[in-house]
Amino acid sequence: MGNQQGMPGGPPNAGGAGGAPNEKKEEPKKWEPPPTPSFGRKKKKTQATTHGKLPKVLPNARCRLKLHRLQRVADYLEIEEAFIQAVQARPDPPSTAEDQMEKVEELRGMPLQVGELQEMIDDSHAIVSTVGEHYVPIMSFVDKDQLEAGASVLLHN
Repeated sequence: MGNQQGMPGGPPNAGGAGGAPNEKKEEPKKWEPPPTPSFGRKKKKTQATTHGKLPKVLPNARCRLKLHRLQRVADYLEIEEAFIQAVQARPDPPSTAEDQMEKVEELRGMPLQVGELQEMIDDSHAIVSTVGEHYVPIMSFVDKDQLEAGASVLLHN
């Protein structure tokens, strides 16, 4: 019975209100993250004050080369812009139906021979006889509904 706390006869400073008034009670420890392991991939440290640091700039050859290269690109873009403005400033000639028909006639050319259509092979080829028989392509502007066996056709090279 003599082992109760705070009673005379017990061990000194055994608890209770009779202890020394200057003693501090132990506070519970705050949670701290466990230490990082020393193996595996290391994480990058982020710095909150990166705006205060300026990059180190030295006048070296690579900077000079990059400057020249960028100046060449700028010159090229200026030339290209001037060309585009010159092309856009030029007035377009009006295109009429007569001009287009003249161009088609120039493409058709002058006929060299008159032949007779013997047989249509498919939509784009036929057999035509002049002095001999020839396997010839049919131009895209020819009206294929008017082509019949025995019809006269104009041939050119």
